[in-house]
Amino acid sequence: MGSHDQLSRHSELGTTLDYLLPQLLGYQPEPDLVRQLLQDRQVLNALFDLSEKIYENHKSLLIDLPRFEQSGLARILKQGRIVQPYFNAPATYPVQDCKAHTFAQACNDIENLANGQAVLVTQPESSLPIDQSVLPQPIPVAAQFTASPHALYPIVFKHHIQPPDPSPQANDEQHLTHLAVHTSEPTQTVKPSTDQSATHTTKTAQVIKMPHFQIPNARVGQAYQAQIQKQANTSEPVHLDVGSIQIPQGIGLAYDEVQHQFAGIPLLAGEFEIVFKYKPEDGAWRDGKCTLIITADPRSLWQVNEPAASQPYPKAHTAQQLINTAQFRLAAASRRGRSHEHAGSFRDDDYFIANIENTAWSVMIVADGAGSASYSREGSRLAVQTTGQVLADYIVNQHLQLDQQLSQWQIGSQDEQTKAASQLLSNCFHELFYKAAQQSIQQIEQLAQSQNVSSKFFATTLLAAVIKQEDHKTFVSTFWTGDGAIAVYSPTKLRLMGVPDGGEFAGQTRFLDKSMVATFNERVNIGYFEQVEAVILMTDGISDPKFETDAGLQNQQKWDALWQELQPGLQQQDPDQFLLDWMHFFSAGHHDDRTIALLWPVTSHHMSDTTTLDIKQEGQA
Repeated sequence: MGSHDQLSRHSELGTTLDYLLPQLLGYQPEPDLVRQLLQDRQVLNALFDLSEKIYENHKSLLIDLPRFEQSGLARILKQGRIVQPYFNAPATYPVQDCKAHTFAQACNDIENLANGQAVLVTQPESSLPIDQSVLPQPIPVAAQFTASPHALYPIVFKHHIQPPDPSPQANDEQHLTHLAVHTSEPTQTVKPSTDQSATHTTKTAQVIKMPHFQIPNARVGQAYQAQIQKQANTSEPVHLDVGSIQIPQGIGLAYDEVQHQFAGIPLLAGEFEIVFKYKPEDGAWRDGKCTLIITADPRSLWQVNEPAASQPYPKAHTAQQLINTAQFRLAAASRRGRSHEHAGSFRDDDYFIANIENTAWSVMIVADGAGSASYSREGSRLAVQTTGQVLADYIVNQHLQLDQQLSQWQIGSQDEQTKAASQLLSNCFHELFYKAAQQSIQQIEQLAQSQNVSSKFFATTLLAAVIKQEDHKTFVSTFWTGDGAIAVYSPTKLRLMGVPDGGEFAGQTRFLDKSMVATFNERVNIGYFEQVEAVILMTDGISDPKFETDAGLQNQQKWDALWQELQPGLQQQDPDQFLLDWMHFFSAGHHDDRTIALLWPVTSHHMSDTTTLDIKQEGQA
């Protein structure tokens, strides 16, 4: 999985998450995803909560297991929370009489307890003098201890002994009491041991649970409203002294006294401490604080890096093309995804569009190179160019015969002539797409052999369409292997020209190779439709964020929403540039390359008196 951050190296939680991710996802995730999750404190806290719940519910069984103390579960419970120091219940430790035990030694014992070491806690004897030079101030000691990166819990304990006499030795006890009072809730009295058989009188010191406050995370640029809550009981209101609330300046938040909440639009990312006074049930104002985590705007985290100059098969980061005819327009655009920008790698997607001159026939193809394949950018380019050329050459030579067969197809009719025409056209395009796919596979295999690598290094999907656009009628034949989508769209009806096919595991897909021969016939479809608004091909960089699931691709309303986004821009003078800009939309979790190709009929809004073929192409490497 690559190198990990400091949290992973020092945290049993990070190690556990590192192991669990491939089990949960079904595949080995990218290093960037692992790093982000290992830095997510809420994710790590959730793992701790799960471990704690398992232990609480099955403690009697677990502690009897061999080597339980050395288990990952035990180590997680000892390590505690990442966001705030935490422990789940008070605990007691024996206090034995000894000759002397200064406050400095007690603080050292606290640190040892926090690191899981054995501690001998002793009661100071009143007859021994105290070395005042070693007495630290309570507040600095507490601050130093709380910030210790190795501490398991911020343990504060209080000796339960006879009331101290006014001798100097009592100052040690007063210091300990002062530390407990300022950092914890009131505690119950612990009775000293009455075991008469013991040589020494044994007393106990109680570990006191620190009050822990929390407030929901915020995000830069997003409106925020939230209240401080107690972690143990989020429904219990926390009564704050408004005048005591201290919010770091410049973060964009303030306290709304009317709504009793923190509100605003965060401006800065980071962890910020909010200080306040609160009133618990006993009615006395106490000092409190909590940490507000403001996460960065995800868009600000993405870097734009260039690929190394030594990388083979360079490809332009963007490409676009526009073809105008008297009857329709063709446009395509492709751009490098944010994940590739951040990693400094090339665009893996590609496309091919063409109009067969002096005909109403066109070809559109999109391809998505596999992100896990080293040279998939070249595989997608080879696939679209080879397939596109085969299809275009066939239409050039056979369009008259195809026109004749199509003229016998009466849309919506089931007469014998229509059935015969549709069957003949179906056979023609099955053979055509098979020939195109085989030649593309052959080109890829030859290149792989020349480079002495597997053809899987060039893995790519392939979605292709051959279209004849007539007045109010559209013939479409398609070939589909992999994910993405091909759709014939109208506001009244959607025709999806196939289905995405996944691989063996979630998140995978099928690629153009010899294995798809067995299911080839299922990948070819034809149709003849009236009143078509557009024929649309796209890679999964668009279909995933816009439709989310295979079922979503069947949803007419989702296609209507997409068309409402696209249609105004397609009326512009340069719809290809509009598509290129539009594809830069932000969708959390969807940062793949994006490619789209469209054909739509000309209306008076599109063009006027255009009778010649006009082709514009930009950005192709």
